[in-house]
Amino acid sequence: MKWLQSIVSSLKIDRLANTIGDSLWQANCPLCKRPADGILCKDCDRQIMAYQSADFLQKDHPISSNIPLYSWGIYDGALKRAIASCKYDNHPEIMEAIAAKMADTWKRSTESQKLRQAFPKLSVVPIPLHSNKLKSRGFNQAEVLAKRFCELSNLSCNAMLLQRVKDTKAQMQTKSSKERIENLARAFTVSFQHNSNQRNIILFDDIYTTGATIREAIATLATHQFRTCAVIVLARPQFQLPKPQNS
Repeated sequence: MKWLQSIVSSLKIDRLANTIGDSLWQANCPLCKRPADGILCKDCDRQIMAYQSADFLQKDHPISSNIPLYSWGIYDGALKRAIASCKYDNHPEIMEAIAAKMADTWKRSTESQKLRQAFPKLSVVPIPLHSNKLKSRGFNQAEVLAKRFCELSNLSCNAMLLQRVKDTKAQMQTKSSKERIENLARAFTVSFQHNSNQRNIILFDDIYTTGATIREAIATLATHQFRTCAVIVLARPQFQLPKPQNS
């Protein structure tokens, strides 16, 4: 049998088989359908990285004086398309890929280090979907994002603590700030079944626009003695500061 092993070795058949196997099982990028070594191909990954925010801590737009807002990216271009593909083309794996980028930014951020020192025991709570929308979509993109982020950041994720009990319409369909507030009024509740001794919370969501959803969630958690210490989102629009008027 040594002669057979010699022939196989000389022809590198084993290496050929491995190459064929790798090509057959190699996943395609969910965004461009080209072969990818990981979840995303290098080109799509590069395009998404181009929309990373210059600053993780959003100093121009805190939730309140004591609740900072962290946003990994700008809600535009390739990142906006990636979020849409995740939600509407059934690609939750996109959120897992981007969660790794968010976790890396979180661990390297000096601002987040200060937060972790101030609150050593933090629990991450994703903004939930209503059961009707969850059934239709099959997954909650904020939960997918938060769970992978926590795995890589050594944080606990309490995905069931906050429940959405009101089937609200999309905030982009509302026409005024009053309508947005009314749309989200009493939209959430806290599940006592999944209550936790960890009272310091980081709220987690995919997109931050007006902040109405986040503020309603914060208020609901506060009524049950949970303190929101920070909000982390994947992306928010890049708001333009008003131009100074000529005097």
